[in-house]
Amino acid sequence: MVAQAVIPFFFAFLSAKSVGKFMNELKVDFKEFKQALFTWKYWWMLLVLSLGCFAFSIAVNGILIPHHFFAGGLTGLGLIFYDYIKEYIHLSLLLWLMNIPVFIIGFREFSLKFILTSLIGMVFYSVSLEMTDGIEISINDPMLAAIFGGVFAGFPTGFYLSLGGSVGGMDIIGTVIKKRYEIPIGTVFNIVNFVVIASNALLYDLESALYTGVFMYVFSWSMQKGQIGFSQRKSVFIISSKPEEVVENVLKKIDRGFTYFHASGGYAKDEKRVIYTVINLMELGRLKEYLFNTDPEAFISVQDTGDVIGKRFLTWEDEGFRKRKKDK
Repeated sequence: MVAQAVIPFFFAFLSAKSVGKFMNELKVDFKEFKQALFTWKYWWMLLVLSLGCFAFSIAVNGILIPHHFFAGGLTGLGLIFYDYIKEYIHLSLLLWLMNIPVFIIGFREFSLKFILTSLIGMVFYSVSLEMTDGIEISINDPMLAAIFGGVFAGFPTGFYLSLGGSVGGMDIIGTVIKKRYEIPIGTVFNIVNFVVIASNALLYDLESALYTGVFMYVFSWSMQKGQIGFSQRKSVFIISSKPEEVVENVLKKIDRGFTYFHASGGYAKDEKRVIYTVINLMELGRLKEYLFNTDPEAFISVQDTGDVIGKRFLTWEDEGFRKRKKDK
C-alpha cells in the first residue's frame, strides 16, 4: 500500500526534470556526502546520534509502552496503532514503513547528505528499539516516569540535533509543509501532538493522556536545553563611544566578525553605532575583560542564542539544506 502511494509520486518527481540534470545533482550531493565521511566531525555526530537513539529507545520500551504513554511526532503516531498490531509487526518495522514516504518527499527539499544521515539515524533507532525490546524500568509512579523519560530521552536528542543529526520523521514533514503551504513548523508539531494526546485519551484514559502531555513537555524542554546548552552561543550587542577601538582591541583579539547597526539614543538623541557579534560561552569572559580595558563606559547586552548558521559556526549544508539552481 505504501509503495503504491509513493512510487507514482517518485516517478512524477523524476519526470519533472531531465534525467541528466537529476544525475548531475545526485553526483554533486553524493560527493559532499563522501567528503563528510572523511571528517571526524561527522563520525562524532554519528556516535552521538547512535547514543541518542539508544536512549530514546529505552524511554519508549521501558517507560512509554508499559505506562501507556505516547511520544510526539511519528513515534507517537506509530504507538497509536501499535497496541492493535504488535502481534503482527514490530514497532521498528512500523516506523520504517511510516518513514519511507517521508524520506522520498524530503529528498526534494533536503540535501542527499541530510537524507542519508537521517536514514542512518533511522537504522540506529530501529536497531535500538529491537535491542531494548522488553526492557524494564522500575518506576511505578506515572508522574515520575513521565518526567524521567522526558529528561532521559530529551537531552541526548537535543545534543545530536545540535550536531546536525536526524532520524527524519516530523523534521522533514514540518519543513516540507512550511515551504509549500506556509504553515509554521511549530504549528504542524502542535497539531500532530494534539492528535496523539487526544488519541491517548480515547484509547486509554484521560489520566494517561495528561501524563503523555507531561512527557512531551519535559522532553521538549530537555531537548531544547540539550541543543542550545551544548552549543553555548551568545549574541552580544555593544554600544560604545569608541567603536573602532572596541573592534580592534576586543573582537579582533578573540577573532570574531561583527556587524554595525546605526542607531540613535532615545534620551540624548545622539547618533551611535551598535556592534553586534556572536561568540561561544568560553569567549565571553575574555570579551568582557578586553571591553572593560578598552571602554569601561560601554554598554553590553548578552543573550542566549540557539541556532547560528554561517561562517565559523554551522553551515547550511550541516543543517541539511542544499542550493538548487533555478530552472532557466
